[in-house]
Amino acid sequence: MFARYYGNGDPTERMQYFIANPPPVISVDVETVSIAERIPLGFAIAFSADEAVYISVYPTAPEELAKLATLLCNSQVRKVAHNAIFDLGILPTIPHLAQLDRSNIWDTNVAARYLGREFTDLPYLAELELTDIKVTAARDMLKGKKSMLEIDAELLADKCQRDARACLMLYQRYLPPIEAQHKDNFAVDMKVMPILIDMSQRGLLIDQTARAALQQRYSREVDFYKQQVLGFGVENPASSQQVGYMLAKRGNFLPLTKSKKQLSTRVGELEFLDDPMAAAVLGYRHYSKFKNTYLDPLEGEDRFFTEYYLDTSVGRLNSRDRNIQNIPLDARYMILPDNGLFTSADYSQEHLYILMHFSQDRAMKQVYEEGLFSGDIHSYTAEQMFGSVTPDRRKLAKTINYAICYGATPKTISEQSKIRDRTVCSRLLDNWFRTFKGAADWIQTVQREGLRSGWAEPTLFGRRIKLPEESEDGQRRKAVNFPILGSDGEVIKRAIIRCSELQLGPPVLAITVHDSLHFDGDIEVPVEELEMIPGFKIPVQVTKTLHWE
Repeated sequence: MFARYYGNGDPTERMQYFIANPPPVISVDVETVSIAERIPLGFAIAFSADEAVYISVYPTAPEELAKLATLLCNSQVRKVAHNAIFDLGILPTIPHLAQLDRSNIWDTNVAARYLGREFTDLPYLAELELTDIKVTAARDMLKGKKSMLEIDAELLADKCQRDARACLMLYQRYLPPIEAQHKDNFAVDMKVMPILIDMSQRGLLIDQTARAALQQRYSREVDFYKQQVLGFGVENPASSQQVGYMLAKRGNFLPLTKSKKQLSTRVGELEFLDDPMAAAVLGYRHYSKFKNTYLDPLEGEDRFFTEYYLDTSVGRLNSRDRNIQNIPLDARYMILPDNGLFTSADYSQEHLYILMHFSQDRAMKQVYEEGLFSGDIHSYTAEQMFGSVTPDRRKLAKTINYAICYGATPKTISEQSKIRDRTVCSRLLDNWFRTFKGAADWIQTVQREGLRSGWAEPTLFGRRIKLPEESEDGQRRKAVNFPILGSDGEVIKRAIIRCSELQLGPPVLAITVHDSLHFDGDIEVPVEELEMIPGFKIPVQVTKTLHWE
């Protein structure tokens, strides 16, 4: 017997039965050395809430795994996982599983978010919704240990099979409401996941000459700002506690952090201080963070890798393990296409188009649909709010326009426009509401409904997103923000799927950031199709560049 069996039957007979009679649904869970070091140690398959197997694949996978692989490579067998992007990214690296089927998958983590669960880690959900199975968090098993390699093999196997069985039980509980309420949107999420895995594993070509030049420039900036901060009496520029103490000692007011244990030195606070020390701290943080996270670790590497995933709060795409969205615009030139050219497709002002559609605001429609002010919403806003258009006024109008889509308050307007006087910011907000009366009515309506029901209004494709349990101001902002961001995510996921169907998926599709797609090569983008995905036209701008911009 090459697998540990957990159940009441005869292990050999049960294994032979499942191989000969593939069940319609199984759940899988993979154990790796660590989250960072993703070498598979073993994986479990649950056939029911009471029956599972665990197969150890470290240091070598058993040859008998080839028989069981027929289950995982069978498109008629649904593979359920909790955080499927992780498990389905690891399983194909195991011998005999390279042809793992990814066309029939189901993610209980994503399902939990659709159903309004604010916390979705498996141990929490198992305790909340299941009564007869104990799931242990990896961090609890790892106390005092460096990696899963140090965990007793029997304990590791037992943990993994419990995770798989709990996942299958959650699937059985979540399937009916997902099918009844979210079937189409959930299917899109499951269809885009394998594409995100392929994009993550594709990687991007690094121009080491450009990276080295950036590294030298950022090193000079780090040293410059560090010496400035040290000169203000701070022993460790990276210490928020020391920075906060010294800034307060110099007469600056800083609020406390949420924990009330120290002064807040977040960017939004320091940007408002008229103190050269605050500017030095901000400069040091900016340059040192990017240098330490991206430039130094990439030295000598051929390719840049990031892990794409679904931000399950609103369903947008995001990336982690060197978040590609955090690479500054002026540093993107170190990323090169493999085929000489990047073709980029960008949804222009997508959030504002979505706000126009939801609110049916007359002024926004005149600009976007009738071409008022040559379709320049920011110039129109500046003209209406300030009486004339100048570069500075247009820039401020642009800041306010986009802040509105994030549920702007005088505080957020203040932070994003760098205007200290909250009274001025409040007047700006009032002026915007007078300019776009239809949008103002929609915003106030969705805020009232969100506070009443605890749910945001539907996205473009009909998904309602649970508002987190937080302050009333926070819920008001997210009641506006969630339908817009959720719709943004729905559009870009469908765009990725459509491009993949047209043979423009990975490796041709190389990068996605926010509302843009970047293809490797001189590509003919299906612009008209992409523009109409929302059900109304959002313009897609196509550019071609020699490096990523």
